[in-house]
Amino acid sequence: MKKIVIILFLLLFPITEMLAQINHKHYVLMGKIELSKENYTEAIKNFNVAVIAKPNDFEAYFLRGIAKYSLGDYSGAVDDFSRTLEIHPLYVRAYHYRGVANDRLSNYADAMSDFRRAISLDPFSEDLHIASGSTLMHLNDYPNAVAEFDTALIINPENANAYISRGIAKRYLQDLDGSLNDMNNAVYYDFFNIEAIVRRGMIELEREEYQEAMNDFNSALRMDKDNPLIYFNRAVAFLNLGDTTAALNDYETVNKLDQRNALTYFNRAIIYSIKEEYDIALALYNKVIEINPQNIYGYFNRGILFFKMKQWDYAEDDFSRVIELFPDFIDAWINRAVVRFEKNDMQGAEQDQWQAKQIMAFVSEDKANVDSLYAHYSKMDYNKIISFESDFVDGNRHKSLIQFSDINIRPRGSLVVNITNGNKYYIDATLSQISQTNDLNGKLAFVVNDIFDETHISFINDSIIESIDNLSFRSFVNGIYNFEIFNYQRSENIFGELLDDPVFGLYAGINLSVLQNAKAELIVNDKNYDNSIYITQKRANEAFTTTQEKPDYQQSLETITKLLGKNKKNPYVWYNKGNIHLQMQDFEKAIEAYSKAIQYEQNLGEAYYNRALTLLYLNRKSQAIKDLSKAGELGIPEAYVVMKRFTE
Repeated sequence: MKKIVIILFLLLFPITEMLAQINHKHYVLMGKIELSKENYTEAIKNFNVAVIAKPNDFEAYFLRGIAKYSLGDYSGAVDDFSRTLEIHPLYVRAYHYRGVANDRLSNYADAMSDFRRAISLDPFSEDLHIASGSTLMHLNDYPNAVAEFDTALIINPENANAYISRGIAKRYLQDLDGSLNDMNNAVYYDFFNIEAIVRRGMIELEREEYQEAMNDFNSALRMDKDNPLIYFNRAVAFLNLGDTTAALNDYETVNKLDQRNALTYFNRAIIYSIKEEYDIALALYNKVIEINPQNIYGYFNRGILFFKMKQWDYAEDDFSRVIELFPDFIDAWINRAVVRFEKNDMQGAEQDQWQAKQIMAFVSEDKANVDSLYAHYSKMDYNKIISFESDFVDGNRHKSLIQFSDINIRPRGSLVVNITNGNKYYIDATLSQISQTNDLNGKLAFVVNDIFDETHISFINDSIIESIDNLSFRSFVNGIYNFEIFNYQRSENIFGELLDDPVFGLYAGINLSVLQNAKAELIVNDKNYDNSIYITQKRANEAFTTTQEKPDYQQSLETITKLLGKNKKNPYVWYNKGNIHLQMQDFEKAIEAYSKAIQYEQNLGEAYYNRALTLLYLNRKSQAIKDLSKAGELGIPEAYVVMKRFTE
């Protein structure tokens, strides 16, 4: 399907003319088709056009909310469901799904409010009672959750999902017999319900009925051979049955299906450590820490491993990192004391032992002290330091959803003016007019600079340059051409001469600043490369130096700042200025520049995305989530990867 360049429409045509050209129903239909195929980012693009064409039609907003929810953008989904309800205040499904999205955001009071409103409009919906019960479980209100599931089963006594949910609630109420009975009923009414079979196996594990659990996991795998959760639980069954080799095989399968499942790497590391295969265990703990760099258990167990390997310094470093993350972790103080004793650091060992005794005395004084201790850490994002990343998503589904992609997360590059045939670009009236009056084999537009990308394709050749009558334009295109073939000095001279041109001065200035930026980085890379060669060949009496020189972005910043003097409302100049500040690690100025870019062009997805990454770096997550949602909506799929990886 041909992708829609929404921003191009917005910039080129008056709204009334644009609306006349867009068939609202067509884009809603196309969005539904993409939604059914789980192509959620494509679905959002179609719904974007639909809401522009008909802003007061609730359906496109509602469906776009479904797509955003499916991508893990729960905040964006809530916004779309809220807009749906502004237009159609009695639309039950919007209350239902907004409640589910609020639940995922841990906004439990808002979720319950949505469910109550939906149930008042449709009291005989079993799904609404199940959703309400699920939120009550998240509030640890298991008795009332069971009551909601009871109501759902009164409405439909054959609802397998209600039995599953009630079985989970009963498990938390320590009613394993009742839980198992509910899972049996779920399987009875829906024999091919994989979740019911797996959940029953998990209850059987808790009841120490390992062979029965094994039978259920084997049955589930016959129906879904790419589900990592089933392999993970079967590994637990194998361990309890004494088959360590089979358990390791299943854990390895989990990590083949999900290479970021830290919990499984952790369990494998423990087994290899017990088997005294320390090299393998160490590699696995390293992987755990790579995925979860703030998880205390990864460092703690690796510290124990280093201790067994008699690598005292590394062990001390790991226990110190645990203490840094969780200063009241008694065992970390004790273990570090033992390590320091081995290193003959008697003073350090005694200090650590004293600190451990202080914490133990505080905890043993009153049981309430334990609760207050953990309550303190819960305010400091406690889950981050104890939870492992472990998304047990069906293998095939995992591969198909963009938010689970394993990509390198980096800011989007600066914009340059170039000739493109791509489907992601920005354009203004002047560039549009130039493209229409010249045969360029493409469009002259603002695009993300990608000349260093192996996939970059140049659309400029000698015949195109020679065909241009306007001397300034011909010179500008020649400057682009030289930039693409890395003739930096020639390109820089050409753009510099055009800075005062009334038509091309803006575009030349933008390109010149990006060129100066790239040139600064290349110069430093060359110097650092030369230094690294020199170090390897140094003479015995010469000292090593590992200092890496940093690029000097000042010239690029000066060019873009001067450009803003004449173009204070140009969003692309502000965006590029934000990128320079980001490279210079001047984060507040970067955020300010991105905000200006968004102020003057609300559809500049790259600005939302880069501002989100900057906000995340500064640990301002709630603001970052909103920007990631908007960036994803505007066609930057990496936004959903970042949202999944850093904000859940």
